[in-house]
Amino acid sequence: MKKPDQEFTVGPLLRQVLRKHPAFSASPLGDWADLVGEQGARYSQPRSLRDRVLTVTVYDSVWKHHLELLKDALLEKINAKHPEPLVDKIVLKVGDVPETAPVLNPQWKQLEKVASRGRKARPSGRKKLPSRALTPEEKKLLHSLPDPELQAIGRRLLKKLPLDAEPPAEATAPQEEEPLNGSH
Repeated sequence: MKKPDQEFTVGPLLRQVLRKHPAFSASPLGDWADLVGEQGARYSQPRSLRDRVLTVTVYDSVWKHHLELLKDALLEKINAKHPEPLVDKIVLKVGDVPETAPVLNPQWKQLEKVASRGRKARPSGRKKLPSRALTPEEKKLLHSLPDPELQAIGRRLLKKLPLDAEPPAEATAPQEEEPLNGSH
């Protein structure tokens, strides 16, 4: 029989172990700066990893040429960390280099779904907060965020925050009803 205080002790431990496993990390390559150096990481970022083909976006043709010369050494460095080769081919493309590396591993998103399932349910005494419509300024702010997941989180949070102009739903006083007998 399980005790109430031990109800969720395995879930967080399992998630912690899975996050360290390369199959569930956001980037199975590891830290890009460790692979190509700090300067190389400023001018290039991995874009995708599909069917053992790593696509890397580079700042310009000079960096593309530089990394072309280092392709074999880079492949060895990447694959040395794994029992099976993770990357067979590297494709370099000139383009806008994102400031942060994208999530290259689809299993990472599955782990996040598992993590959200393991959370405790809302206690029965707590009510769900009412949501409100977003203002045009808030919509503009959310639209300016580059990450769709961050936009969704921001949208949920903003809908829960009361506007300064409108009082919270619980604080509004009920309207007095007129008497039914017609006397005022």
